Amino acid sequence: MKLKVPKKKPAKALLLLLAFAVLLGISLFLLLSFSPYPEIQAFLQKSYSTAVFDRDGILLQVLPLDDGLRRQYTPLEEIPEVLVSSFIQAEDKRFYEHHGVDFIAIIRALFQNISDKRIVSGASTITMQLARLISPREDRNLAIKIKEAFDALRLECRLSKKEILDLYLNNVPFGFNTEGVTSAAKTFFSKELNELSEAEIRCLSVIIRRPSSYNPLKEPEKCTNAVMDVFGNDIEEDTILKAARQACSYDYPFLMPHYINFLKAEYPQEFSGKKAIRLSASAYLQGYIEELLTTSVKKFESNRITNGAVLVLDTRTAEILAWAGSSSFQDETNKGQLDGVTVPNQPGSSMKPFLYALALDKGYLPSDILPDIPTDFGFEELYIPQNFNNRFNGPVRMRTALASSLNVPAVYLLNRIGIKSYLSKLFQLDFQSLKQADPGLGLALGNAEVSIYELASAFSVFPRDGIFISPSYNKEQAAIKEKAAYSVYSKDTARIICSILSDANSRSTGFGFSTVFQTPFSSIFKTGTANQYQNITALAATPLYTVGVWMGNFTGETVIGKTGSSIPASMAKEILCFLQGAREVPFKEPEQFKKERICSLSGKKAGDLCPTSLYEYIPVASIAEESYCDWHTGTGIKYPAEYEKWLLMKTRTGTADGKTSTFSIVSPKDGSVFFHDQSSALNKRQNLSLEFSGGAEDSMQLKISDGENLMETTLNRPFIISIPIRRASYTIEAVCGAETVESRFSVR
Repeated sequence: MKLKVPKKKPAKALLLLLAFAVLLGISLFLLLSFSPYPEIQAFLQKSYSTAVFDRDGILLQVLPLDDGLRRQYTPLEEIPEVLVSSFIQAEDKRFYEHHGVDFIAIIRALFQNISDKRIVSGASTITMQLARLISPREDRNLAIKIKEAFDALRLECRLSKKEILDLYLNNVPFGFNTEGVTSAAKTFFSKELNELSEAEIRCLSVIIRRPSSYNPLKEPEKCTNAVMDVFGNDIEEDTILKAARQACSYDYPFLMPHYINFLKAEYPQEFSGKKAIRLSASAYLQGYIEELLTTSVKKFESNRITNGAVLVLDTRTAEILAWAGSSSFQDETNKGQLDGVTVPNQPGSSMKPFLYALALDKGYLPSDILPDIPTDFGFEELYIPQNFNNRFNGPVRMRTALASSLNVPAVYLLNRIGIKSYLSKLFQLDFQSLKQADPGLGLALGNAEVSIYELASAFSVFPRDGIFISPSYNKEQAAIKEKAAYSVYSKDTARIICSILSDANSRSTGFGFSTVFQTPFSSIFKTGTANQYQNITALAATPLYTVGVWMGNFTGETVIGKTGSSIPASMAKEILCFLQGAREVPFKEPEQFKKERICSLSGKKAGDLCPTSLYEYIPVASIAEESYCDWHTGTGIKYPAEYEKWLLMKTRTGTADGKTSTFSIVSPKDGSVFFHDQSSALNKRQNLSLEFSGGAEDSMQLKISDGENLMETTLNRPFIISIPIRRASYTIEAVCGAETVESRFSVR
């Protein structure tokens, strides 16, 4: 009987083995692809040095990273193919044939090192080198090498060969605070990548092996030998040596430092990214402005002007065209690294246009009369503004008050409109510096600190029909900000302000016919001086350009001699002329206003008795309702009651018609506090002037009590009296016809 031998089933075992292998392969793939690898995510978020160019493509700066390192980014498709192939040939010839670890290279290196009894060559692939960059370790042992190999396999499972090359070439270290081939091309050869010769590319590809030894700037011969060892004779040795010897370190440009520092702080994400940024600013214009600023500061050094700042905007788009933060960034003596464009300073009268524009929007007219007379404002904090020339002009038209920068009318307007309302408008103009300010009525005269950046930005709304656009650094950002633009003043208000600030005749009351403000094209100017003369500013604009200039000292010292703003105004004028030449771009006319003939004194329609008249904008809707001048009469000029005291200050023609207004106390205001002068001799009593205005009668009865004494008297027009005072609380009661007014004040 024959025994039956069971048949072998090799197919089943093979299938099991194959299934196990597939399962193992899948498991390994999943492990490599999805095991936690937080280091790569952090590496992908690395910052790069942003290259900043001007509007014409001139390189302004390559921004170093926080540690001083420069690492620029260039997409792989923009890196020359010859450079890519050169690095592959030098570092990993089989890059496209392995999956992160080159086992053939490992075996070859192992035999070479055993044969020579020393480490002759390594077997690190480009992917393993990238893994080392992603997870740097100081120790170099077998365990670390195995970990690098594992990470290289993980990278190959997660990234394409193209992505690996992109990361490697943009991050490979060359020493000397340089990473990536783009920065290396500049550091060692002062060239862009696409300007490198093949010999220079060969030199770059060997530097990474030993930066301290193969640096062509210091060791051109060693660099050449390394190239010949790696690449052989595909390029003649003399050609390589010549390229190495001609290597020259790149002097990175450092243009517009204040502006770029501002941009880095304001837009940290944009200015630490991979893409190069092109600004709207012009290096050519910047150079002209810096030279002009330096010359001006040096010229007026004897006036204790040690610094200045300039900002130039495109009026239409609010793009920044130039930004000079000081006369010299390197001037440590005068704090040149401070940015005068953003440092808040008292702007003085430069702020007035924003107040007058608000008044126009609230119904005031450029023909309205404002009092430029001695006036005290406030209560416990008594405020008596003075004009810069210490003169009072009596009744002045709003146009003249703004164009000639008179102080009292400005404070009068703010007192009527209200500080809260004005601050709200200034916040619309993005005066962030005023968020914590509590300036009082002095805000009308610019006693609160703001920056030239804020001033110039706000001033540009007038030739832009009252539309506010936040300043931008290039056209792309300007397009975004233009969509967020909003109206701050009405179109006609903005156009009337431009008419006033470009009116040489109305400016003459305060400045004469100064040539400082005269340009061969339509332009507007406004200047300002801080109350202690430590800052002088000028704003100038056309429909095309806006210029802001600050001059003074970062130390806060006062300017000596010329305290006016003619110095920065001259600079602003020169910059406008440099930009615009003689090209005329007129300001637009108001749409809802029409010019009518008015009396130059009263601001009303000119009558037959008015000796002088002029044309002024009047709302079309109210022209027929405007009344004729009643100040000029057959017996002379008859002023309103509030000008009584002003008429008495000098010999003037005309009288004040006190009966034209209600009876009121001009001074002292209710709640006022005065302080007794300790320096006066004990036997001399101090006096206080009391003033009343209006009333239906030509006489009034006055009662004054200090708690112990009562004084009664009768006054005839003008209702002004001087009384002796002591430390006490006073009560005033005044009666004129059927009207009674009261006031309380104290003397401390």
